[in-house]
Amino acid sequence: MTHPLMEYLPPVQQQTMHGAGKYSGAVAAGYDAKRSGDPKWTVEQTIIESWLDQMPDGSTVLDAPMGTGRFVDAYARNKFRVYGLDRQPDMLAQAEAKVKQHPGMEALFRVGDVRETGLADKSVDATLNIRITRWLTPAECQQMMREMQRVARSAIIWTARVANHSHARSRELFEQALEGWTITRDVAGYTMDYRIMCAEPV
Repeated sequence: MTHPLMEYLPPVQQQTMHGAGKYSGAVAAGYDAKRSGDPKWTVEQTIIESWLDQMPDGSTVLDAPMGTGRFVDAYARNKFRVYGLDRQPDMLAQAEAKVKQHPGMEALFRVGDVRETGLADKSVDATLNIRITRWLTPAECQQMMREMQRVARSAIIWTARVANHSHARSRELFEQALEGWTITRDVAGYTMDYRIMCAEPV
């Protein structure tokens, strides 16, 4: 049963996205415990939550992929309304359990794809795309960025390993997909090659 203030948006047809499909069952249930003590996770969490705290109370956010809902506490304290999108229902179930700990929090969930969210144009204030780029080809990363520009009004926040990795996706790759937007924040997330970035309308 879903939370009274939650509903599931209609699912879209799932597509295979490399190894990302492994995040189900016991892997989903143990996802946070495996990562919460990792320095990379801690730095990432601190920076992104600080950016979320700077957004106006009551903002609407698309978290795609939402995963297990690692930012739910930040959403709740800022009274955000959240759309959670993920390819794995088991990950969304973990996120739903966290939302239930915050009575009155508004969240809608959808099994779907960051490349085609199904949301209306300019329907959210901000989007988060955390730890997804390694599962996308360079062309798909640009497709994601175009989709985020379509649905977002004010900010796009994402992470990417930009160099020295087999799944590196350069800053220039994302810049090439921006139209009427520019990268306004670009900080190191634990290492210089792992970046946390934010784009805003020009």
